[in-house]
Amino acid sequence: MPSSFLMAHKFAGFRQAPSKSLGISMQIRRQSSLIMHQSLAATLFPEYRRRVLGLLLLRPEEALHGREIARRTGLPAGTITRELTRLAEVGLLARERRGNQVLYWADTNCPVFAEVASILRKTSGVVDVLVQALTTVMPQLRVAFVFGSVAQGRETAGSDVDVMLIGDIGFAQAVELLHPAQASLGREINPKVFSELAFVSSLRTQAFLHDVLSKPKLFLTGSDRELAELVGNQP
Repeated sequence: MPSSFLMAHKFAGFRQAPSKSLGISMQIRRQSSLIMHQSLAATLFPEYRRRVLGLLLLRPEEALHGREIARRTGLPAGTITRELTRLAEVGLLARERRGNQVLYWADTNCPVFAEVASILRKTSGVVDVLVQALTTVMPQLRVAFVFGSVAQGRETAGSDVDVMLIGDIGFAQAVELLHPAQASLGREINPKVFSELAFVSSLRTQAFLHDVLSKPKLFLTGSDRELAELVGNQP
């Protein structure tokens, strides 16, 4: 396990009952996290550009023509044409005419492709969509994050979005809330849902969870520190 989790184990004997003020503080932090995701994405990219880049840069293996991009993003054809032309001219997108259509796709050879894709993945891409879907239950979640191939930036067209939800939420509720987000992302969402006690208990028997903890994560709420604190509560 990472050193942060090992450090948490050193203090496993320390126990402190959560206070009411601590609960309120955690809710404020979670709401602030949602606002941060929204404002950061809006500041970096206009909404229409965010939609186009999120669609193409997070699916670099997919080539789409303008009408399909307009359909998926819900943007007018004129706006799409201007934006695609601009993004191709600066090198973020590649394009090729095939018959009477022009196909566009992410140019992974662009020097800033990885950086821009990473920003989109954390703001207007996967994270932003999932944060929006889970807004109503954020106060009930201790920690929530994306893991697996998407978090590691090595997803393919068929990759699921793996989501870990730890808190006071049931599996059926999670599936219901996340189902509409599947259409927005164009990917199946695979939630793993645990109460705090169940997560801590499962760490003793499920090697899968230790593997998840040791690899990159995209946090929807909470942080590495809160996750380390939770792991440190193992008996």
